[in-house]
Amino acid sequence: MIAKTTAIVALVLLPLSIALWHKSHINPQQRRYDFTLYKSLRVYLKDGTCGLRLLNLPTKTSSRSEFHASLGYDATPGKRRFLLSSIQRGPYRITWLVFPLWLSTGVLSLMGVVPIFLGPGKQWWRQWHGLCLECGYNLKFNRSGRCPECGTRFHWSRAAFTGDRAP
Repeated sequence: MIAKTTAIVALVLLPLSIALWHKSHINPQQRRYDFTLYKSLRVYLKDGTCGLRLLNLPTKTSSRSEFHASLGYDATPGKRRFLLSSIQRGPYRITWLVFPLWLSTGVLSLMGVVPIFLGPGKQWWRQWHGLCLECGYNLKFNRSGRCPECGTRFHWSRAAFTGDRAP
């Protein structure tokens, strides 16, 4: 259930990741979001790279607002493509997360596609090893035609069961 939910969320977020990647090449920009009076997040999009800068303030010096502007320079520290750092500058703490958007697009694609292939793979594995297709209970010595764990009917297959057992 968790794998299916994760796959659905990943496939819903995939177009957003592709749109952000495209937008970062067409129109580089920065946005500022103030979550509380103490935390501010800046999002930098430029040349296929996303930079997230979280600023923790010690006092109520920030206002609740959103700031949007085009970005004419590379605002990420050291112009890096991959970065995770946290710096204490006086009373402020600045945390950076920088990553290329193709990476997030690839990860979301894999998260969306992997469960599609795992489902049939799990069914084939269970059938080959003589397990119940629904719950995975070992049915190698069961002659009743029903799984004692979940009650699912099954049919004998000589390819699935080895040994000198007859159906």
